[in-house]
Amino acid sequence: MPTLNHTPAFPGPVHAHWRAVAAAKGFDLIARIHDRFHLQLRCRHCSGAFTTKLFTLMRHQPLCPHCLAARRSAVAVAAGVSFLGPDPDRRGYGRFRAPCGHVLTRQFELIDRVAKGQTGLRCETCHAEREASEARRFGWERLGHCPSGQPNYRLYRHHCGHVQRIAQANMLWGQCDCAGCGRGWNAKPSFLYLFRIFLPATTDCPARQYLKLGYSAHPVKRHRHQLGLPRDAQVEVLRVLAMASGHLACRAEQAAHRRLIRAHPEAVVPAAELAGAMNVVREIYRPGLLPVIEAELDRIAAEADQTPV
Repeated sequence: MPTLNHTPAFPGPVHAHWRAVAAAKGFDLIARIHDRFHLQLRCRHCSGAFTTKLFTLMRHQPLCPHCLAARRSAVAVAAGVSFLGPDPDRRGYGRFRAPCGHVLTRQFELIDRVAKGQTGLRCETCHAEREASEARRFGWERLGHCPSGQPNYRLYRHHCGHVQRIAQANMLWGQCDCAGCGRGWNAKPSFLYLFRIFLPATTDCPARQYLKLGYSAHPVKRHRHQLGLPRDAQVEVLRVLAMASGHLACRAEQAAHRRLIRAHPEAVVPAAELAGAMNVVREIYRPGLLPVIEAELDRIAAEADQTPV
């Protein structure tokens, strides 16, 4: 009967030095496996076997996956969830089953902080269901997260069919007048405005000039009675843009400020510089930004199909 040639199950010899290194790091070296670069080790703590690279054994401390899974399971139990396994697509993340039965994907570091009582853990599915229930109480349907990405806002549809974004905290308390059929400020016509503010020199400060972009149903009333300017301050109304509702005006103004602050942080006047000069210390700009702000208002007017007033 002819002799059959078999490929060795464990190619190549196992050097005594490798065994010594493995023992020093808490493992028994069982054999070489797959190829000359991989070894099979047995953990002396849990007796579990696993495969690692020769390079990892010689240069680093191998991690026993069985011990690691046991530790993660223990931390998960302390955090009030069950560990299902590591996330296959994201390093440092695991999959956990919450008490409600839903599966959550979270960073292991977060679960560790939850177990220590340093933070909380919530299920997105259950949270969305609670938000939807809250919205139904006031005649709204929760559609999802805000398209602009603002974490505290959600997108809702009113029973009249109007869709708008509303702060989740406002929906919780029912402070959410519909900009389509409501009678509040957000449903009434409003305006975007651009002011140039002149502050005269004082004994402590030279004369100053600023730009203020905002929205109001009464722009003139805004600068005369609500900015808290000194009596000798001068305000020039550079631009007023009519908007169909306060809701649209507020949304356009906030988006414009985000773009301006992100693209031109050097033009934002620090709050400390405005202290005592007016009661508004945010979203005030240097006069050199005027052409950029004018372009923003032109873009908003084009998008809203409005004509500047």
